[in-house]
Amino acid sequence: MDMQTNDIISDADIEQITGYKIPSKQCQCLKQAGVFFVVRRDGRPRTTWQHFNDPITHRKAAVPDAFEPNFGALD
Repeated sequence: MDMQTNDIISDADIEQITGYKIPSKQCQCLKQAGVFFVVRRDGRPRTTWQHFNDPITHRKAAVPDAFEPNFGALD
């Protein structure tokens, strides 16, 4: 299976991933996992493999250096 990161996950794969057939339960499961998705007009969630494999809630924000010297003390 040649899977690209921007490929949309199929309905069958979302059912397998979430373990639910009911679209509202699929949405609930994806939301709890922190996976970004949109809801189609028929109520089914739609997302990409990139969003599934790298959920927004698990991405690390850049952490600024905790130590910064007091340059004012040099005056």
